[in-house]
Amino acid sequence: MKVFGAILLVLLVAGIAIYADGARLPYDHWVSITGVVAAPQEKVFALIINVARGSDWRPAVKSVSTLEPDKGRDHWVEHLDHGQFMTFLATRTESPTRREVLLDDPGASYGGTWIYELSPGPSPNTTTLRITETGFIKPPIYRFIMARIIGPTHNLDEYMKDIQARAKKP
Repeated sequence: MKVFGAILLVLLVAGIAIYADGARLPYDHWVSITGVVAAPQEKVFALIINVARGSDWRPAVKSVSTLEPDKGRDHWVEHLDHGQFMTFLATRTESPTRREVLLDDPGASYGGTWIYELSPGPSPNTTTLRITETGFIKPPIYRFIMARIIGPTHNLDEYMKDIQARAKKP
């Protein structure tokens, strides 16, 4: 019984430490990454705006449901693992240089905007893609996980890796 009590105490102290560390981390965050995609700017932009086909080249996205456009703007739901889903709204689209997207769930524990900026790459038929996330994370435990375990650019890095791989295909 003493061993069980000691294990329980260690878990409790660890939980409190994780919560306290997460609570000290900022609620708001801003991260950005830049990469080169081996495809012309028009092709890369077409991949970004064709949200209905996102699950074809983004392994984390299991399926996509397109919603009725909101004032002419793309609106969709990305279905992820474990029954999770995220609803997005394209708030600005300037072909073929810029796309701004909002996580469209006011009650979510996290959210924000993503800006995709495209420009000609360093060599012919390449594109420089900059992805910027401006967001917030409400629960301190989620902030701890993002900052200390997953990493603040994890989702952006995955998106960049996925679009680079897809753009190489005909």
